[in-house]
Amino acid sequence: MSLSRLRSALGKGACLILFVGLPSLAAGETLRVGVYHNPPKLQLDEAERPSGILGDLLTAMARREGWQLETVTCQWQACLQALERGEIDLLPDVGWSEARAERLDFHREPALHSWSQVYQGEGETLETALDLDGQRVAVLEGSMQHDYLRQLLESFGASAVWVPVASYDEAFAAVRDGDADVAVSNHFYGGWQAAEHGLRSTSIMFQPARLFYASSGGRQPAVLARIDAYLARWKSDGESPYYAALQRWRGAESGQTLIPPAVWWGMVALAGLLVFALGGNLLLKRRVAARTADLEAVKERLSTILDSVEAYIYIKAPDLRYTYANRKVCELLDLSPEQVVGKRDSDFFDAETVASLHHNDLRVIDHGEKVVAEEVEILKKNNRALTFLSAKLPLRDASGSIQSLCGISTDITDYREIQAHNHRLTFYDPLTGLPNRRLLLDHLELVTKTVRRSNRYAALLFIDLDNFKVVNDLQGLHRGDQLLHRVAERLSEAVRESDTLARLGADEFVLLLHDLGEEMARAASIAERVAEKLLAAVLEARDLDASGLPTTGSIGITLFGGREASVDTAMQQADIALQQAKSAGGNALRFFSSEMQAAVMARVHLEADLHQALQRDELSLHYQVQVDGDIRVAGVEALLRWHHPRRGSVSPGVFIPLAESSQLILPIGHWVLATACRQLAAWADAPATEALTISVNVSSVQFQQADFVAQVQRLLADTGARPERLIMEVTESLLMDDPEHVRETMTALSELGIRFGLDDFGTGYSSLNYLKRLPLHQLKIDQSFVHDLLDDPVDAAIIETTITLANSLGLEVTAEGVETAEQHRWLKAHGCHSFQGYLYSRPVPREELVLGRLPVPAAP
Repeated sequence: MSLSRLRSALGKGACLILFVGLPSLAAGETLRVGVYHNPPKLQLDEAERPSGILGDLLTAMARREGWQLETVTCQWQACLQALERGEIDLLPDVGWSEARAERLDFHREPALHSWSQVYQGEGETLETALDLDGQRVAVLEGSMQHDYLRQLLESFGASAVWVPVASYDEAFAAVRDGDADVAVSNHFYGGWQAAEHGLRSTSIMFQPARLFYASSGGRQPAVLARIDAYLARWKSDGESPYYAALQRWRGAESGQTLIPPAVWWGMVALAGLLVFALGGNLLLKRRVAARTADLEAVKERLSTILDSVEAYIYIKAPDLRYTYANRKVCELLDLSPEQVVGKRDSDFFDAETVASLHHNDLRVIDHGEKVVAEEVEILKKNNRALTFLSAKLPLRDASGSIQSLCGISTDITDYREIQAHNHRLTFYDPLTGLPNRRLLLDHLELVTKTVRRSNRYAALLFIDLDNFKVVNDLQGLHRGDQLLHRVAERLSEAVRESDTLARLGADEFVLLLHDLGEEMARAASIAERVAEKLLAAVLEARDLDASGLPTTGSIGITLFGGREASVDTAMQQADIALQQAKSAGGNALRFFSSEMQAAVMARVHLEADLHQALQRDELSLHYQVQVDGDIRVAGVEALLRWHHPRRGSVSPGVFIPLAESSQLILPIGHWVLATACRQLAAWADAPATEALTISVNVSSVQFQQADFVAQVQRLLADTGARPERLIMEVTESLLMDDPEHVRETMTALSELGIRFGLDDFGTGYSSLNYLKRLPLHQLKIDQSFVHDLLDDPVDAAIIETTITLANSLGLEVTAEGVETAEQHRWLKAHGCHSFQGYLYSRPVPREELVLGRLPVPAAP
């Protein structure tokens, strides 16, 4: 068939698919799909549904269109015959050919590009198609591969013993069992299964093919049109189901070329085959002048072969003008062969592309080299950049002089785009575009090796956003992501291009500075100046939003160099320094020091001891009384104490944060609640103590447990404690940690009779609108306000406002940290009637508690 007839056939198929007057498949109707076993392109999954690359794509389309897929399992030839008889509606994985285009219906956009390859077992390696002469070749019966390979061998006077099989699996098995010498398969299936049968690929590759979903008899034009639409859209989107299916069934192959090495040499072999054919053609002209008709037939057959190949084949004269271009080249340029022949690359491509092509072409024409290279070509007509794998070699006459250049190019644009997409997924953060942890560690490893050899310093900076969680909680995750993106942009502007700025995750960034000189003091000075610029950049990013939220940055810095430098040590030290910066209140930078390391190790040992504290009975509860306006004890607050056998009393400010960060607060907190409930039950038996309450501090870690309410309910049932005498004290930071979940938990506990007090009120960022929706019973004024209320009018005003607010909300008010009689009288005069502090009693063991009415504080 001529090039014009081929285009006519394609045009007819396109018209059939795009004919809008035909009815479409209604949502919910059944589409009978033929499936033959040809992994990884097509197979059945465990549920007997279409799977593999083409199966997954069809399933994704059906889900969106509402099609119901009915699987019809068959062998390849039986599937093809069933499609033509109308017994199935659609058959995936059908290669386009002229003959099939007359019997079947195809969509326009290829679903996949493939090629055929020969696989062999043990023995002498086959290198060219002529090596198949006399070989037993297992090939799929009725396939394009069979017809193509037979015609190719016959054109060179060679023949093979054909062993027809029903599937590629049977072909590989025939070679394995000695019933055939070689097997023919598409490269997808070969790469998937050849090794399983003990076969290896040869460099004999032929017949690049375009694969489609096919129908017949004009029965499914609307379905084919929808498939075309999905393929066109999905191929242009790197995040689409199309690329997801390719990645799932072919692997990310990060850092490796997506084109097997055999392809590079296969292109050369194919070019050599072409040279052989053309050379034979010229020789035949000279020696058999009388058989002109036969020669013309051979030329026509050769032209048909070259136009059938899904590769770009061309010949250039020594002046680099085209003397031949096959169908694919003409389609790429959207020109006829007559319009291409005689033209130069400068007529089709931009100047940069022309310079690159001429460089490779002249290596062939002037020096006789065989060039295999990857070439990026930009077309003038649409500025589209395409990537080709090209094999170019010289064509010589009988005397050995170079007469022309023959080139064979394969379009690998899709492969390179998939590779680039996978590289981005592997090494870069999708939100900010910055390098991720994996790429950072690669760079850090290189810098570490460099400083060990050169004795020059480098620095690692950990950057963390302070109060970032408040942004997510109050403004939503979308606003949080916007802030992270702005921070990444501002940080990038503040550093050198040669340095590595990465995002580790959440709100944490890392900067790697290298080549800071051989003097530690100078290196530290440079790192400090950079860190100050980064802190300013965080503030700039925050202020662009004008939300008024207290988001700042904390930075931990470590310098490393010399033989002792290592990746793990640098990461650990920078993290330790970061924690010191955050402990300083944020918006600060800290350098790592050996003293920090000692403190961290002490913390590690203390945490290890804390793991054993419950079992060793080292924990206890002390109680601090809470009195009413008449100085009568109304209740107590249970305060956890740890008496270490070697360290003595450990401050709660030290071990409670340790317990929370290590999840030890869960068993410890449960023990505290159980002990308090048992004490309430014991007091309930005596009239003098039955009305006393116990306040217990509850950690946010405990509140996040899914069964926390059920745990408390069991404790109350097991101990017999009266729930209305138990007060759980929560902080503002706990309330803002997943507010809806916290509110639901508090409501459920309140329904049991438990009361809630808000501890350290006024020190957080809770919303009053949110507070009024919670089942609170009590506000506790933080002792930091009480301490200076007689001297600081601001503290006094805050306390007065808190009392007024509590009264308006119907809440009790308790003042913490009352230490003097003057503070007591001032608080009472301004409406506070519940007090706690050293003025009345320090926290003491239960045996030392003094209950009842206490002495009235003396006047000064």
